Amino acid sequence: MEAATSNPSSKRIALVTGGNKGVGLETCRQLASKGLKVVLTARNEARGLEAVEGVRRSGADVVFHQLDVIDPDSVARLADFVRDQFGKLDILVCVNAYLCFAL
Repeated sequence: MEAATSNPSSKRIALVTGGNKGVGLETCRQLASKGLKVVLTARNEARGLEAVEGVRRSGADVVFHQLDVIDPDSVARLADFVRDQFGKLDILVCVNAYLCFAL
């Protein structure tokens, strides 16, 4: 954890909730096309992984993390993942039917 935090990625990190379809998926594509590393989240893991594979076909730097925004434990796991892997979060885009908990 300290390595990521003490030496954050020079690449900007964007996280998109509800990123597996529609506006969320296109948001992931657009952010990735601008050179950002994108964390695509979705409640359904299979659909999220399928979306990530589709975005990666264009050469995008995108990873998946399962997230249910109405489950505080799920949000906490995502926050831990972002902190441990990247040490920072530059952009948060909430594209889902629920309000997002604070990361």
